[in-house]
Amino acid sequence: MIDELNAYSWLLTAISLVAFGLEALAIFSVVHAIKHVRSSQATVAWTVALLTLPLVTLPLYWIFSRNRFEGYREAIQSVGIQHQRSVRAIRDEIRTDSYSRSTNLQTPLEVLADTLDTPIGETTETRLLIDGPDFFETAFREMGAAKKYIYASFYILRDDELGQKFGETLIDMANQGIKIRVVYDEVGSLQITATFLDSLRTAGIDIRPFDTRQGLKNRFQINFRNHRKLIVIDGHTALVGGLNVGSEYLGTPTNVMDWRDTGVLLRGTATRKVQAVFAGDYYWAARKDLPEAIWSPQPKPENHETDEGKTAFDNPIAESYTPTSKTRTSQAVVCATGPADQRPRASMMFATLAGLARQRLWICTPYLVPDESTTVALHCAQARGVDIRILITDRADHWAVYLAGIHYSNTLSDANIRVHRYSKGFMHQKCVLVDDDLALIGSTNLDQRSLHLNFELMLASEDEKLIREMDCMIQKDLANSTEQHPSDWWLLRIGTAVARLFSPIL
Repeated sequence: MIDELNAYSWLLTAISLVAFGLEALAIFSVVHAIKHVRSSQATVAWTVALLTLPLVTLPLYWIFSRNRFEGYREAIQSVGIQHQRSVRAIRDEIRTDSYSRSTNLQTPLEVLADTLDTPIGETTETRLLIDGPDFFETAFREMGAAKKYIYASFYILRDDELGQKFGETLIDMANQGIKIRVVYDEVGSLQITATFLDSLRTAGIDIRPFDTRQGLKNRFQINFRNHRKLIVIDGHTALVGGLNVGSEYLGTPTNVMDWRDTGVLLRGTATRKVQAVFAGDYYWAARKDLPEAIWSPQPKPENHETDEGKTAFDNPIAESYTPTSKTRTSQAVVCATGPADQRPRASMMFATLAGLARQRLWICTPYLVPDESTTVALHCAQARGVDIRILITDRADHWAVYLAGIHYSNTLSDANIRVHRYSKGFMHQKCVLVDDDLALIGSTNLDQRSLHLNFELMLASEDEKLIREMDCMIQKDLANSTEQHPSDWWLLRIGTAVARLFSPIL
């Protein structure tokens, strides 16, 4: 009997110690949340959950509450000790001094550049690439013309039919002595097979996961993603946009009528800024330099074949483009944002665009889960009489994000901000059109994940031809859409409001 009482006493003591330890960790986490969680609403929610359900909430908090990516800048600095020239080139290409004016603020592009502390580059060509066939036909042709190196980074890399063709192209170029380096997100590319990766590495291709969890203190950095999509060829040509390497981006799956996406090809000094973005990501993934990278200005390749009449599908916008002998030079800004930034630069980008708009602000995004600052900026633009149109998809691929998007689209519609739902398939493009002054194309969605948790990339251009083409493209997309009006169905309102509560981690 005494032994049983002693055992029972020890059990109570152990339970008490565990409960005390959980509460102590919960209190420590609450203090951490008060200091680091980005919004007061989220801080209150985490505080209540941590103190009432510490056993469940503690692991969730340390995985999903983090909005700062640790170690990225330090990785570049560590590489910079041995490779100062390359790291200095990266900084010069994509950063200007913070909180200091580097332009005259005379154009919308200059305002955007100063807001994001990034220098302005030039493009001698910007070509709109509408949908997967056009994008990948162009990509394969440009990669096939490489003379020195190819860099590529994608959120999703599959080894399906398109992925196999992508891999075969890279292997063929590697066999010709071209240096190939590839970075992919290990979460987005979760289904990629070891056989596919081994075939690329056997051919001498340097392919690596971005690996957000490097280092002991970063083991819980699993809620961050490298969502960028880019290709750089020889430092003079780049492609960016919303397309990943997967057959669905060609619109081939039977459950998708049409996959709607957009990319852009660019040449000129702005290409080196895209290359600098890749270099930073590669430094994090590999802790190595890019010795073959070209950072000095390069002449346009001789005998470069134009793409007149070589569109991969019926694209009247692309077919209307006729290259001229005179080179058109335009200014552009590469907007590289991510959770390693010292400021919320993705939110600042959207807020700046809303503030710049005078006649129109057209935004194409598959997911609509904006943060508070972006929502306020949209309301301010609407109050000035700006024609705001937000084009989102009417198809769901992530139900929680889709339902939260319904809540926000209802809220914006209530404020007379027009939300259109693309009904001809899955609309995945990420584009912004500001008046007749700016066109942006890239990987950034108007959702909490892209604004705060993902590494993203957008090209902002004032190229008049590109702006006209985007105008025509979006108008065609709007014609294939239906305008949403606020829903009065109370059950839908409740369901989407509940989904909204999870918006900071969607």
